[in-house]
Amino acid sequence: MEIIGGADGPTSIFITSGNSFNILLATLVIIIISYFIMKIFKKKQSKKS
Repeated sequence: MEIIGGADGPTSIFITSGNSFNILLATLVIIIISYFIMKIFKKKQSKKS
């Protein structure tokens, strides 16, 4: 794992540690999907009552 210094320091960290970035991205996607499922579920509940 190499971290290149300079202007693109933070970006190179993300490129080299791709696994941790993929985990972060997957977590974000799961949160967004669950948020939309909850919104749809709440809309269906309010229609029934």
